[in-house]
Amino acid sequence: MKKTAFLFILALTGLTAQLPAGGVVAVLSGASGPYQEALEGLKAVLGDVPSAVLPALPDLAGAKVVVTFGSEAALREYPGSAALVAALLPDPSLEIKHGGSVTKVGLPPAAGVLAAKIKALNPKTSVLAVFDPNGAYGEYIAQLKAAALAAGMDVKVKKVASMADLAQQLPGFKGTVQSLWVPPDPLFMNPKTFSVLTGFCAGAGIGLFAPVAGLARAGALAGVAPSFKQVGVAAAGAAKAYLAGGDPGGWVYSDKAETTANKTVAVSLGVGDAAAKADNQVE
Repeated sequence: MKKTAFLFILALTGLTAQLPAGGVVAVLSGASGPYQEALEGLKAVLGDVPSAVLPALPDLAGAKVVVTFGSEAALREYPGSAALVAALLPDPSLEIKHGGSVTKVGLPPAAGVLAAKIKALNPKTSVLAVFDPNGAYGEYIAQLKAAALAAGMDVKVKKVASMADLAQQLPGFKGTVQSLWVPPDPLFMNPKTFSVLTGFCAGAGIGLFAPVAGLARAGALAGVAPSFKQVGVAAAGAAKAYLAGGDPGGWVYSDKAETTANKTVAVSLGVGDAAAKADNQVE
């Protein structure tokens, strides 16, 4: 299910080389567009980083940082002397066994960026509801709560583990929240579940914020997410921190996000002017 859901997200949105002085190499789980776009973002910051598509690997001798794109690449064995930066992980709770330091690059944008986008697109939001699937996004949601508070919004968090949980929790949002955000988790990123979310939000007058920009076309008020290239840029930032002797921490997020608004939904919610201003913005 997780692989299928991640492919749904992706739809909506020379193998050995000598190491450069920087000592960064990249490993891609596949050759599809999203992985190549993320690699492009990495190279835009770091230059011509040696890379390989599994099952091939670049020359890892002397590598200081290994940047991976996709779960399969993240789970390969790498020298413990190199830090690992893992991006494009559909499951944030993926356990990565690595002898050195590990930093994951989240699929959502930085919490402050997301909170600002939500408030700009739906200024009526005083209470933002957030679904946390199995607690997998607990750390990110804690950051989002702080960022939302600074933007004048309270956050109501509900943990869900199944479609049944989702159906049970949704009615409690009617009349109490103005916006709902769901993370890019397989539980939500399939057509059936997303249809349930859009149908409920439309009837309840709630602005649904999706974690993929293109999902605005599927009935969300807006999709807010970094592009794959921007995810690669964020991965490059973490790699640079390691190269400088620092520690970027367990998680990093892109400081940019692309926004696509559904103008029909926005008008129905009475926020058409705000959505028009924020539509197709990259900030």
